[in-house]
Amino acid sequence: MNIADSIIKNKLKNVYFIWGSGKTTIANRLNEKYGFYVYSTDESRNRQTKIANPVDQPYMCRDFEKEYGVKSFWELPKDVIAERETHFVAEMTPMIVAELIQLSSLHKVIICEGDIDYYAIAPVAAHMVHLCNQSASFDWFDRPDHENIRDTVAKRTDLSDEEKQRVIERAYECVTPAELSAPGWVAELGIKNIIWNDHTSIDTTAVEVAEYFGFTE
Repeated sequence: MNIADSIIKNKLKNVYFIWGSGKTTIANRLNEKYGFYVYSTDESRNRQTKIANPVDQPYMCRDFEKEYGVKSFWELPKDVIAERETHFVAEMTPMIVAELIQLSSLHKVIICEGDIDYYAIAPVAAHMVHLCNQSASFDWFDRPDHENIRDTVAKRTDLSDEEKQRVIERAYECVTPAELSAPGWVAELGIKNIIWNDHTSIDTTAVEVAEYFGFTE
Protein backbone atom coordinates (compact mmCIF):
# COMPACT_ATOMS: atom_id res chain seq x y z
CA MET A 1 0.00 0.00 0.00
CA ASN A 2 1.26 3.46 -0.90
CA ILE A 3 0.62 5.49 2.25
CA ALA A 4 0.94 8.84 0.49
CA ASP A 5 -1.61 7.82 -2.17
CA SER A 6 -3.99 6.57 0.53
CA ILE A 7 -3.83 9.92 2.31
CA ILE A 8 -4.47 11.88 -0.89
CA LYS A 9 -7.31 9.52 -1.90
CA ASN A 10 -8.99 10.12 1.43
CA LYS A 11 -8.68 13.88 0.90
CA LEU A 12 -10.28 13.51 -2.54
CA LYS A 13 -13.06 11.13 -1.49
CA ASN A 14 -15.75 13.68 -2.34
CA VAL A 15 -14.25 14.58 -5.74
CA TYR A 16 -15.86 12.95 -8.79
CA PHE A 17 -13.81 12.97 -11.99
CA ILE A 18 -15.46 13.08 -15.42
CA TRP A 19 -13.26 12.58 -18.49
CA GLY A 20 -13.72 12.04 -22.21
CA SER A 21 -15.86 13.88 -24.75
CA GLY A 22 -18.89 15.76 -23.47
CA LYS A 23 -17.53 15.99 -19.92
CA THR A 24 -18.19 19.72 -19.55
CA THR A 25 -21.78 19.35 -20.75
CA ILE A 26 -22.53 16.53 -18.30
CA ALA A 27 -20.74 18.24 -15.42
CA ASN A 28 -22.78 21.39 -15.96
CA ARG A 29 -26.01 19.37 -16.12
CA LEU A 30 -25.16 17.73 -12.77
CA ASN A 31 -24.52 21.20 -11.39
CA GLU A 32 -27.93 22.34 -12.59
CA LYS A 33 -29.70 19.32 -11.10
CA TYR A 34 -27.85 18.89 -7.81
CA GLY A 35 -26.02 22.17 -7.26
CA PHE A 36 -22.62 20.44 -7.10
CA TYR A 37 -19.48 22.53 -7.35
CA VAL A 38 -17.79 22.09 -10.75
CA TYR A 39 -14.02 22.39 -11.07
CA SER A 40 -12.81 22.76 -14.65
CA THR A 41 -9.17 21.91 -15.27
CA ASP A 42 -9.34 23.89 -18.52
CA GLU A 43 -10.42 27.02 -16.68
CA SER A 44 -7.61 26.56 -14.16
CA ARG A 45 -4.88 26.66 -16.82
CA ASN A 46 -4.29 30.40 -16.85
CA ARG A 47 -4.33 30.50 -13.06
CA GLN A 48 -1.84 27.65 -12.76
CA THR A 49 0.41 29.07 -15.48
CA LYS A 50 0.76 32.33 -13.59
CA ILE A 51 2.22 30.57 -10.54
CA ALA A 52 4.28 27.98 -12.44
CA ASN A 53 8.06 28.14 -12.19
CA PRO A 54 10.72 26.95 -14.68
CA VAL A 55 12.21 24.46 -12.21
CA ASP A 56 9.06 22.52 -11.34
CA GLN A 57 6.93 23.29 -14.42
CA PRO A 58 9.33 23.89 -17.34
CA TYR A 59 6.79 23.11 -20.08
CA MET A 60 4.18 25.37 -18.53
CA CYS A 61 6.69 28.22 -18.58
CA ARG A 62 7.90 27.79 -22.17
CA ASP A 63 6.76 30.26 -24.83
CA PHE A 64 6.20 27.83 -27.70
CA GLU A 65 4.79 30.48 -30.03
CA LYS A 66 7.99 32.52 -29.67
CA GLU A 67 10.23 29.45 -29.97
CA TYR A 68 8.63 28.36 -33.23
CA GLY A 69 7.99 31.83 -34.62
CA VAL A 70 4.20 31.52 -34.84
CA LYS A 71 1.48 33.84 -33.64
CA SER A 72 -0.91 31.35 -32.08
CA PHE A 73 -0.92 27.93 -30.43
CA TRP A 74 -2.78 26.23 -33.28
CA GLU A 75 -0.07 27.23 -35.79
CA LEU A 76 2.47 25.02 -34.03
CA PRO A 77 3.38 21.67 -35.67
CA LYS A 78 0.90 18.96 -34.74
CA ASP A 79 3.51 16.81 -32.97
CA VAL A 80 4.69 19.82 -30.97
CA ILE A 81 1.12 20.54 -29.86
CA ALA A 82 0.69 16.93 -28.73
CA GLU A 83 4.01 16.83 -26.88
CA ARG A 84 3.44 20.20 -25.25
CA GLU A 85 -0.05 19.21 -24.11
CA THR A 86 1.11 15.93 -22.58
CA HIS A 87 3.87 17.57 -20.54
CA PHE A 88 1.77 20.64 -19.69
CA VAL A 89 -1.03 18.52 -18.24
CA ALA A 90 1.43 16.31 -16.34
CA GLU A 91 3.05 19.35 -14.72
CA MET A 92 -0.30 20.95 -13.95
CA THR A 93 -1.84 17.85 -12.32
CA PRO A 94 -0.15 18.19 -8.89
CA MET A 95 -1.27 21.83 -8.82
CA ILE A 96 -4.83 20.74 -9.60
CA VAL A 97 -4.72 18.12 -6.84
CA ALA A 98 -3.56 20.73 -4.35
CA GLU A 99 -6.52 22.96 -5.23
CA LEU A 100 -8.98 20.07 -5.10
CA ILE A 101 -7.77 19.07 -1.64
CA GLN A 102 -8.32 22.62 -0.45
CA LEU A 103 -11.77 22.82 -2.07
CA SER A 104 -12.84 19.39 -0.80
CA SER A 105 -13.16 20.77 2.71
CA LEU A 106 -15.47 23.53 1.48
CA HIS A 107 -17.88 21.51 -0.68
CA LYS A 108 -19.82 18.31 -0.04
CA VAL A 109 -19.37 17.17 -3.64
CA ILE A 110 -16.96 18.39 -6.32
CA ILE A 111 -17.28 17.48 -9.98
CA CYS A 112 -13.86 17.73 -11.60
CA GLU A 113 -14.00 17.78 -15.39
CA GLY A 114 -11.22 18.30 -17.88
CA ASP A 115 -7.88 16.98 -18.97
CA ILE A 116 -5.51 15.72 -16.31
CA ASP A 117 -2.68 13.18 -16.04
CA TYR A 118 -4.91 10.09 -15.88
CA TYR A 119 -2.14 7.71 -14.87
CA ALA A 120 -1.11 9.99 -12.02
CA ILE A 121 -4.61 10.70 -10.72
CA ALA A 122 -6.22 7.24 -11.05
CA PRO A 123 -4.46 5.76 -7.97
CA VAL A 124 -5.74 8.61 -5.77
CA ALA A 125 -9.22 9.08 -7.29
CA ALA A 126 -12.15 7.38 -5.57
CA HIS A 127 -14.70 8.18 -8.30
CA MET A 128 -13.99 8.24 -12.05
CA VAL A 129 -15.98 7.95 -15.25
CA HIS A 130 -15.10 8.33 -18.92
CA LEU A 131 -17.56 9.51 -21.56
CA CYS A 132 -17.30 8.23 -25.12
CA ASN A 133 -19.24 10.54 -27.43
CA GLN A 134 -20.03 8.75 -30.68
CA SER A 135 -22.43 11.41 -31.92
CA ALA A 136 -22.03 12.22 -35.61
CA SER A 137 -22.73 15.87 -34.80
CA PHE A 138 -20.10 16.15 -32.07
CA ASP A 139 -17.96 19.24 -32.68
CA TRP A 140 -15.46 20.43 -30.08
CA PHE A 141 -15.67 23.98 -31.46
CA ASP A 142 -19.44 24.19 -31.01
CA ARG A 143 -19.01 24.54 -27.25
CA PRO A 144 -19.69 28.13 -26.10
CA ASP A 145 -16.27 28.34 -24.44
CA HIS A 146 -14.53 27.18 -27.64
CA GLU A 147 -16.44 29.11 -30.32
CA ASN A 148 -14.25 32.16 -29.76
CA ILE A 149 -11.25 30.21 -31.10
CA ARG A 150 -12.71 30.09 -34.61
CA ASP A 151 -13.87 33.70 -34.31
CA THR A 152 -10.42 34.85 -33.22
CA VAL A 153 -8.78 33.17 -36.20
CA ALA A 154 -11.40 34.56 -38.60
CA LYS A 155 -10.77 38.13 -37.40
CA ARG A 156 -6.99 38.01 -37.73
CA THR A 157 -5.64 40.48 -40.28
CA ASP A 158 -2.14 38.99 -40.47
CA LEU A 159 -3.33 35.79 -42.15
CA SER A 160 -4.71 35.15 -45.61
CA ASP A 161 -7.94 33.21 -45.99
CA GLU A 162 -5.92 30.12 -46.92
CA GLU A 163 -3.73 30.50 -43.83
CA LYS A 164 -6.80 30.92 -41.62
CA GLN A 165 -8.25 27.73 -43.07
CA ARG A 166 -5.01 25.84 -42.38
CA VAL A 167 -5.00 27.01 -38.75
CA ILE A 168 -8.59 25.84 -38.25
CA GLU A 169 -7.85 22.50 -39.92
CA ARG A 170 -4.80 22.04 -37.68
CA ALA A 171 -6.95 22.74 -34.63
CA TYR A 172 -9.52 20.14 -35.70
CA GLU A 173 -6.73 17.60 -36.21
CA CYS A 174 -5.49 18.14 -32.66
CA VAL A 175 -8.70 18.09 -30.63
CA THR A 176 -10.68 15.02 -29.66
CA PRO A 177 -13.18 13.95 -32.36
CA ALA A 178 -16.17 11.69 -31.84
CA GLU A 179 -14.82 8.33 -30.65
CA LEU A 180 -15.64 4.87 -31.95
CA SER A 181 -14.27 3.37 -28.75
CA ALA A 182 -12.68 4.45 -25.50
CA PRO A 183 -8.91 5.05 -25.38
CA GLY A 184 -6.83 2.12 -24.15
CA TRP A 185 -5.99 3.78 -20.84
CA VAL A 186 -9.66 3.70 -19.79
CA ALA A 187 -9.77 -0.10 -19.59
CA GLU A 188 -6.16 -0.28 -18.41
CA LEU A 189 -6.95 1.88 -15.39
CA GLY A 190 -10.30 0.18 -14.75
CA ILE A 191 -12.38 3.28 -15.40
CA LYS A 192 -16.12 3.06 -16.10
CA ASN A 193 -16.87 3.99 -19.72
CA ILE A 194 -20.25 5.44 -20.68
CA ILE A 195 -21.19 5.76 -24.35
CA TRP A 196 -23.53 8.40 -25.68
CA ASN A 197 -24.51 9.06 -29.27
CA ASP A 198 -27.17 10.62 -31.51
CA HIS A 199 -29.82 8.44 -29.86
CA THR A 200 -28.87 9.46 -26.32
CA SER A 201 -29.88 12.78 -24.78
CA ILE A 202 -27.78 14.88 -22.44
CA ASP A 203 -30.28 14.22 -19.67
CA THR A 204 -30.18 10.43 -19.99
CA THR A 205 -26.38 10.46 -20.02
CA ALA A 206 -26.31 12.75 -16.99
CA VAL A 207 -28.68 10.37 -15.18
CA GLU A 208 -26.46 7.40 -16.03
CA VAL A 209 -23.42 9.22 -14.64
CA ALA A 210 -25.37 10.28 -11.54
CA GLU A 211 -26.51 6.70 -10.93
CA TYR A 212 -22.99 5.35 -11.31
CA PHE A 213 -21.66 7.91 -8.84
CA GLY A 214 -24.51 7.14 -6.42
CA PHE A 215 -26.07 10.59 -6.53
CA THR A 216 -29.57 9.19 -7.05
CA GLU A 217 -29.59 6.93 -4.00
